[in-house]
This record gives sequence, structure tokens and C-alpha cells, in this order.
Amino acid sequence: MAVNPALVISPAASIREALEAITKNSRQAVVVVEADGRLAGLVTDGDLRRAMLRGLSLNDPITQAMNARPTVAPATTDRGEALARMRARRMRHLPLVDGAGRLVDLVWLEDLLDTGRIPNHAVLMAGGDGKRLRPLTDAIPKPLLRVGGKPILEVLMERLRAAGVQTFHITVRHKSEMIEEHFGDGSRHDVTIRYIREDEPLGTAGALTLLRETPRDPFFLVNGDILTKCDFRGMLAFHRRAGAEVTVGTVRQQIDLQYGVVEVEGDRLTTLSEKPRLDLRINGGIYVIEPSVLARIPRGRVFDATDLIRLLLADGGPVAAFPIRDYWLDVGRLDDFHKADRDVAEGLLD
Repeated sequence: MAVNPALVISPAASIREALEAITKNSRQAVVVVEADGRLAGLVTDGDLRRAMLRGLSLNDPITQAMNARPTVAPATTDRGEALARMRARRMRHLPLVDGAGRLVDLVWLEDLLDTGRIPNHAVLMAGGDGKRLRPLTDAIPKPLLRVGGKPILEVLMERLRAAGVQTFHITVRHKSEMIEEHFGDGSRHDVTIRYIREDEPLGTAGALTLLRETPRDPFFLVNGDILTKCDFRGMLAFHRRAGAEVTVGTVRQQIDLQYGVVEVEGDRLTTLSEKPRLDLRINGGIYVIEPSVLARIPRGRVFDATDLIRLLLADGGPVAAFPIRDYWLDVGRLDDFHKADRDVAEGLLD
């Protein structure tokens, strides 16, 4: 367990001992942990005040005052996800536990807020026509279609903001005025938003030639119709360790074929696989890009991120693949949109 001992008390402790521990650690809370490491509860200074008002004394056991069912998160929760969860629930303390319920860490909101911001920008691609989602996109651009009560692009932006991103560039073209009116300059979302306005489609990489200034740090490029719990900070760290010019977020997809697959040599059938399952890694539409790469993108014509990757590979440039193991969904078709609406409403992206 990596938690500071000053933040931990035993279930045998009294309310007085809990109050003394909270006074000493200046964190306004302690966790109650069993001898085997299992989390028994969480106690805040507010819990102690309420216990006093109920008539409990300083000598009563802390088990009578603690929250025995605090909100917890898996030990694998990254900083961005923890921050998003704590903001959504207005929490200051989040215990992280393993599969057996043993306390692994205790996350503090003020710590995340103090170090949560990163200098890396994000470019969100939101200029598409959304033809595959018609008739929904006849009156509203796809990035503003609501899933779980929020526009798709807003959900994506919140995930990146929770990872520390503060500056966004949004490419717009189709019904651009509606997108700009909704998001404005970003102040309502506690971020800075700049717009990249395309007169004609330039592709996911070609639009980057319209950036008013070259970012100083590696930046995210994300398709605006992606819903994901991708560990963006982890992806950024991975990109740096790999020494890559571009890192591509990849997603594992399993596809069940409905037909038998055969292999043939000449006129002879050599193998037969009946309805096999293909295990593939696909491009997730999420990239980390070095600023130096922008000089390689041709101006004034359609040029996609996939074209950029092929160009770098042809020149022997380092391109890395980061596995996205968390929730990911490309909201490209009506079925995907309805699934996204259900998933967000059910809290799968919380």
C-alpha cells in the first residue's frame, strides 16, 4: 500500500483518534483500513461533525461515524479519469482499490488540480458532413448530436480536459456557425478554444496547415466523432518514450466472419476455416504528433492523417502504436450513435 500512514487508521480507533489524525495530516480525511489491507471506510471532518450532532462521543468507535461505503475506483484508474470522476461527483477524496478491495492509493482533488494541467494542445476534427448519420445531421452538425444529454464533441473535450489539456483547436466547415455558437471561446468549459475554418475539405492532416501558430509541444489530433476513455496522459508519455514522430492510438477489434474462408494454391484448396474470428488492431482516430511533422504536410490539398503516416513510414520515420484498452467508439453510423447515447447515459464514460 502506497498511502501515507498518517492518512490511515484502524477500525478499532476511536472518534478522538480519527480527529487527531485528521488534525495532524491537514488533509481533512483519513481512511479506515483493516489489518489485511482491505478498505473499511472513509472519514472526513464533515463526518465527524455530523457524528457529534447525532450525540456520539469522542470515545465512541470510528466505525459508528465513518462512511462504510465510500465511492472507490480501480487501482488502474489514471489521473485524468480520476479527476473527471471526482469533478462529476464533487468529491475531494477517491480511494483506489485492487480486485480484493485492498487500498492501493488515495487520490486528492487538490493534488490533481495543482498538477493536472499540461501544455499540450488538442486539435479536434469537427468539419465533416456526417453523411452516414443522415437524417440526424440534416439540421445539426454531427459533433453537436447529443449522447447521454451532451454533444459528442463536448464529451470528448471533457475527457481531454480531465487529462490536463487546456487549449483546443476545432476544425469547422459544415454548419460551422452552430459549433462556434455552442462552444464559443471555451471560457464556459474552462478551456481556450480556437477555430480552424476550412473553406474546402483538406483532410484530417491537411487542416493542420491552417493552424495560426505551430505548437511548441507534441499535440493530440482526434477525430471529433470519437467517444473514448483513452488514457491521454499515458499515450503522451508512451509517445515520448518511443521517440516517435507520430503515435497512433490503436483499438483491438474482433470480427466474426459469416462464411468459411479458404486458401487456394493453383486449382487446389489447401485449407478451410469455418466462420473464423479475426483479431485485428485498427486505427482509433487518435494521434500524438510532433510539431516538426507539420512541415511535411502539403498545403492546399486533401491530405489525411493516414497519408501522413504512410509518408513517414516510407521515409523510415518512427511511428508508434499505442494500444487503447479502455472504452472506444467511433460514432459513424446510426447504430453507433444509439449505442453511444445508451453508453453515456449509463455512465460507461464516467
